Amino acid sequence: MTKQELNRDVKRLTQKVNSIDVDGEDYYNLIENEIKPEISRLYNADRTLKSLNADSLRALLRMNLKYRAIPLHIFGLFIEL
Repeated sequence: MTKQELNRDVKRLTQKVNSIDVDGEDYYNLIENEIKPEISRLYNADRTLKSLNADSLRALLRMNLKYRAIPLHIFGLFIEL
């Protein structure tokens, strides 16, 4: 996955998360079956987080804090500064 594809996918996921209807009955199914696996896929595409731009990194971090797809003590463990 290229840098552009990764950042594009993070942006799309952020837009999808922002458009979720919280009052909907399928809210928890959507989170468990679509959002969490997508966060895991994007994080595992580049564990060093070098390919993410600043906005994508912040968005991925916020989504992980909210939905806990990756345990917090593991997220960003292999980051290269």
